[in-house]
Amino acid sequence: MSATTPTYGRQQVYGYLKRYFGFDDFRLGQADVIRSVLGGREAIAVLPTGGGKSLCYQLPAILMPGTSLVISPLIALMRDQVMALRQRGIPAASIDSTQDYAEREAVEQAFVEGKLKLLYVSPERLATQRFLDMLNLVEVPFVAVDEAHCVLRWGHEFREAYLGIRPFLEHLKPRHVGAFTATATPQLRSELAETLGLEDPDVYVRGFFRPNLNLEQEKMDSEDARHKKLLELVANREGDAPALIYAATRQATEDAAAMLCRAGLNASYYHGGCDPEYRTQAQDEFVNDELDALVATNAFGMGIDKPDLRLLVHLSLPRSFEDYYQEVGRAGRDGLDSQVATLWRGADYRTQSFLIDQQPDSRYREAAMRRLNRMYDALRSTHCMWKRILEYFGDPDVAELDRGCNACASCVSPTREIRVLDGVELEQCKALLTCVQQLDGRFGRTRIVKILKGSKAKGVPDWPDSYGALAKVRVAQLESFAQELLDGGYLEVAGSEYPTLGIAARGRAALEGAEEIALAMPT
Repeated sequence: MSATTPTYGRQQVYGYLKRYFGFDDFRLGQADVIRSVLGGREAIAVLPTGGGKSLCYQLPAILMPGTSLVISPLIALMRDQVMALRQRGIPAASIDSTQDYAEREAVEQAFVEGKLKLLYVSPERLATQRFLDMLNLVEVPFVAVDEAHCVLRWGHEFREAYLGIRPFLEHLKPRHVGAFTATATPQLRSELAETLGLEDPDVYVRGFFRPNLNLEQEKMDSEDARHKKLLELVANREGDAPALIYAATRQATEDAAAMLCRAGLNASYYHGGCDPEYRTQAQDEFVNDELDALVATNAFGMGIDKPDLRLLVHLSLPRSFEDYYQEVGRAGRDGLDSQVATLWRGADYRTQSFLIDQQPDSRYREAAMRRLNRMYDALRSTHCMWKRILEYFGDPDVAELDRGCNACASCVSPTREIRVLDGVELEQCKALLTCVQQLDGRFGRTRIVKILKGSKAKGVPDWPDSYGALAKVRVAQLESFAQELLDGGYLEVAGSEYPTLGIAARGRAALEGAEEIALAMPT
């Protein structure tokens, strides 16, 4: 830490928190992040959507002398935060491509005269000579990189301009640097630090469990059944706010909105192909509670801070835990109970796989398929959904959910209970484990089930000893066993773009008789 790094006392920090933001205390994880930033340590903060991430850089920025920079990927996000800061009496502005010459000149003048506490810019702005020249005239103590996961080349929202942040930081040499995101797994956090040039940063991951969000998932037999369930959810939702519904394709948003309208509800849709005026109208009606439902692709939501959403529905299999959690986090931001439902079909997996296959880069496809498969396995599982989320993001509070979360369907209304297998069920599971062990990670779940069934379909090998060993067992039962053995740690997934099943150490121990097989079975 530089000898000139100012110190900030507890009374001053909490005084600013109350004065500008109206809070008496911090949320889980916020105080640790702010302490690190103010102390001159590089920091990576992974805090969930709706978890108060922006306060972790806004409060240090108003405490520090000079003007702090916030690098943000979306104009709408920048403008919403600037407006909220100004309403709190904090001088803030953004420079973006929608401004006319006079607007931009006024912001630049305020910046060089030191009249701003925060200036929001896009990553593309960092490479312009005019902006770099202005920085020579201003004290910039702190640079906050918001939505920092956009720097990850194989991530779900990679943005090329984010790769310019590292050379920019090396040129500017700010005393304080922080990277902030709501979605970064443990592996991606180390890549994020390296790509941004952060050396040994403090890393904080907290607050992903939101007990006021009740997570449900239901596999639907048909599109008609899915629409019928959606209509029931929207018509019976709590509160005055519209339902926010996410669909996988533009056509799906329009079809669902039309179905709700035919049923007498006021629904609209939102996607990237809509006319700009229509999108603006739909967003305004949503914010002002003039709709029963808004059906949207994932193009909608960034920068929307509507605290009272009581129903959020995924009308398809989400692409990843990152997408799922970011969208889930838009419900119940006021802390009150809210319902989150995922209505999915097996066909959704094929749709998402097809969309991923259209991407030209093989490494991106591989990473995207890996994320999709993790999400797909979670929806097919009967284990606690919140625990899976915390495990995925590496939240240290996951151990607190060992006895259940009381906020997901698997824990609130369990249809299964853990029991030690014996008799026929035990022999069937051992046969499945034996088959996986014989195949040595060469095949995926579907092919393994076909081998056990003795299928004569093309591409199904008949050479394994276990071929046809469970020919009389239903396919659904075998798939259920495979999922429970995965959840129980007896099997493991290998590969990514084309995942295969392998036997885990616990599975080998079970085959050797050194460990019992205990699975979540129907009550």
